[in-house]
Amino acid sequence: MEQRTKLLDKQLLERLFSNDYAALLICNKRFVIKTISLDPAVTSDSLLGESLQDLLPEPILEGTESQAITTLTKLGIDKRVLLSSHPMEKGKSFLDRIITIQILPELDLSSGQVNEIVDDYKDTVIKNASIFLYVLNLKTKIFSEGLQNYARLLGYTVSEIKSMPDGVYSFIHPEDIPVVEEQERKLLESADRTVVPVEFRLQHKNGDWFWIQVHSTIYSRDEDGEPLIEIGSIHKMDKDREAEQALEQKDKYYRTLVENSYDCILMHDKDGFVTYISPSVTRVTGYTEEDLLGKSLEGFIYEDDREDASYNLRYVAENPGASSVVERRIRHKNGDILWIESRLANHLDDPDIQGVTINFHVITGRKEAEEEIHRLANYDTLTGLANRHLLQTCLSRDIESCASKNSKLALMYVDLDRFKQINDTLGHSTGDHLLQSVSAFMKKCLRTGDTLARVGGDEFAIVLPNIDSPQAQAIAERLLRYLKNPIKAGPHRVQTGASIGISMYPDHSENAEDLFRFADMAMYSAKSDRNRFQFFRRKFSQQETKRRLVEKKLKVAIAERHLHLFFQPRVDMNSGKIHSVEALCRWDDPETGSIPPNIFIPIAEETGLIHELSQLVMQMVCQQLVDWHNTGIDVPIALNLSVKDLKYFDLVQNLGVIINQYGVSGKMLEIEVTESAAMTDVVNSVKVLNQLQEFGIKVSIDDFGKGYSSLAYLSQLPVDNLKIDKYFVSRLSPNFKDHMINHNIIKTIVSLAQSLNLKTVAEGIETPNQYNILKALGCQMGQGMFFYHPMPADQLAKLLQREARLAKNTVNQ
Repeated sequence: MEQRTKLLDKQLLERLFSNDYAALLICNKRFVIKTISLDPAVTSDSLLGESLQDLLPEPILEGTESQAITTLTKLGIDKRVLLSSHPMEKGKSFLDRIITIQILPELDLSSGQVNEIVDDYKDTVIKNASIFLYVLNLKTKIFSEGLQNYARLLGYTVSEIKSMPDGVYSFIHPEDIPVVEEQERKLLESADRTVVPVEFRLQHKNGDWFWIQVHSTIYSRDEDGEPLIEIGSIHKMDKDREAEQALEQKDKYYRTLVENSYDCILMHDKDGFVTYISPSVTRVTGYTEEDLLGKSLEGFIYEDDREDASYNLRYVAENPGASSVVERRIRHKNGDILWIESRLANHLDDPDIQGVTINFHVITGRKEAEEEIHRLANYDTLTGLANRHLLQTCLSRDIESCASKNSKLALMYVDLDRFKQINDTLGHSTGDHLLQSVSAFMKKCLRTGDTLARVGGDEFAIVLPNIDSPQAQAIAERLLRYLKNPIKAGPHRVQTGASIGISMYPDHSENAEDLFRFADMAMYSAKSDRNRFQFFRRKFSQQETKRRLVEKKLKVAIAERHLHLFFQPRVDMNSGKIHSVEALCRWDDPETGSIPPNIFIPIAEETGLIHELSQLVMQMVCQQLVDWHNTGIDVPIALNLSVKDLKYFDLVQNLGVIINQYGVSGKMLEIEVTESAAMTDVVNSVKVLNQLQEFGIKVSIDDFGKGYSSLAYLSQLPVDNLKIDKYFVSRLSPNFKDHMINHNIIKTIVSLAQSLNLKTVAEGIETPNQYNILKALGCQMGQGMFFYHPMPADQLAKLLQREARLAKNTVNQ
């Protein structure tokens, strides 16, 4: 719109500004959309947005008159003005007309010269008008009326025009003669008084070409019906043919882009019927215009997705300006199922579009990669069972379900007896076959809805929702009866056995981690006698007492600021330079000594102390940034937030207060949240992380790969970095059977991060082999003992100062 308006402004300056106008108003069909002021009495925004219905007299509005003398109370002045309406060419622009405003001179109504002045003014307007009437004698090809105006328009004298061989036709552009002849044919065939319009070019005496618009009608015919007299009007147009050709070229350019785009474009009307498809739709889906135009999209969508898709299509179509980005499946014309990512936008109110647009591209490969990551990260490759990460998700889900039904749940921890001896004596292959046989049998013992997972080398866990203790005991006894008998393991039959620990929800705990820990405690108790099961008992939980003591001391430690920070550098994998540091909270208790984070942080999360702890860490990080800055060190610091921090309503406000209090830049901070925390409540996570980024704070997804992040959600999160979970890094050594699986997981994560324009950070790098593999896979940053141990602030400051000196010396050399 701005480009077209600028073009009009330039044209108007050449044609209109030579007259004494106070203002020009550029209008669409309903409103004034731009004001060009030439007189202080009319400010540039005084009439902007004014409705033409309220502004213009009725004759101008209806098109019966092009000029009127009136007053404009909106201007706040008492002067009369001359309004002139200049209609624009229809169909070529969203603009409808140009209104010129001339402030009329004040007249002394008692003066006898008023009529004379008004007549003179009207004569001046008529002489300078860009439109005039003519009467054409078709035999002589000369105007009997309007010839003087025609001559002035062309720069010739009347006598010069009369001497031309073709009279008034002598100045028509050769390319436009067929257009004029076509108009004359229509006039010949039309009834008298029928007006036929035409547009063509005339050549001025100076050689310039310009456009005119002619409206003609036959006034008189001879006895044979041949026209004798033609009456009409001539209007000189401000038609910039070069600009028009440029617009046509641009339209062709964009149409070419659309028709050759890899993205597919569909459009449907308010009733859901397809009105347009781009050629790429046919290339990608096999459907042609004949298959889709005028039809509903329902048959185009995969059956299982149709209900959701129909709701989404209706929602967008019924809400002006609405848009939606979704992933769903469609059927190729040959029957194949394709995953697509589509963006729907409602343009029904846009007169130039009048439809709902759908842009989509195929993401089948990406979805397959997602599923592969999900499989690799959540399932055991040997047995096909859920792994520990997926087990935790299922356990939490089933606890919530049982809580809503007021029912119980059992968690079993199963450890095979003598498994190490079988591996050592018969080989790992036999051990693998044994695990597969045991897994297959245990699946048969379970109900639909139960979850079986492999959580270690020879350890399994089973989640049994909606079950009581006697029923759980019956399943445990059945498992033990089978496992104490010889089991086929490849070419061998081996005898093993198992120890089973059982914890119950809500009898023993309502917390998933407690249930897991309690089942593990009970299993170790059962293992003392082998091939038996044991329910959890409170006497197993001496650690519970320790936990309560830690909780009590933690409250005091936070209140009295007894915690401190260590910092572990992140290193650029290519240059080896320190890029940033991660703040790690440490606690040295005066009575018991150092208490590791994996002890006190879970307790802080369970008890709600995590909010106070996180706020204290934020304050210590900001203070450290200030201290380092004062010594000439500026390095970004990353700190961790838990899932409960993200749900804390005062989180962003508190962080803003701390940043302002210490006067640090948000660009020097980075927030790390775990993948599971970010995906627990995606809508809230997007909101909170967006607010953090408004401060300039970077965001990293920590422990990436442990959970399952749909790329549809991950692409919505305002994330800068993905931190690859150290579990995958730790198993890159050929000593691990699954080292290639972990290699492929990391490769896929790096590739996905690159496609989303994110950086990757590998955690827990401890060996040169791990470093070399990660660097080769394209990981940008690394962190771990291979580079630096976590260290106190003063030690890190010396390291950074030394690095800065080395860099300076290198530059000077």
